[in-house]
Amino acid sequence: MTILIVEDDENKRIQLSQFLQAVIPNEDVQLQRSLQSGVKKIRQQTFDFIILDMTLPQYDLSPDEPSDDTHIFGGQEFLAQMERFDVRTPVVVFTQFEVFGKPPNEMNLESLDLKLKAEYPGVYKGVVYYHSSINSWKQQLKDKFIEHGFSCKGEM
Repeated sequence: MTILIVEDDENKRIQLSQFLQAVIPNEDVQLQRSLQSGVKKIRQQTFDFIILDMTLPQYDLSPDEPSDDTHIFGGQEFLAQMERFDVRTPVVVFTQFEVFGKPPNEMNLESLDLKLKAEYPGVYKGVVYYHSSINSWKQQLKDKFIEHGFSCKGEM
């Protein structure tokens, strides 16, 4: 099976990649770092599962480039593009934020989860909250893989 990760945070990508190597070591995992590179990838290739950050830059940037193009709801934009191009791959949002946006457009993680379930019921499979020092995200993500037919191994 082939998994796409759309994630711009280097530390999250490293921890996620290490976790995937331990739990589903034989799967093909591909990484993209921005909204546009992720959308381009799903138009070029079919994936079995997508792990999607919610807050993403519009375009890939080099590590020393300043970023002022971050989209707070970039993951939601990605889901809209999936719908536009009729991509039916299951998606889990993987985020380290509990609140998105600023008043009056602020939204907490629970509200965002409910909104995405209502807007993208065919592909959106829930959210996993990531925290670098708390390991509960690993079991939550592993459960999502098992729900979608992946054979998982190893300890977390």
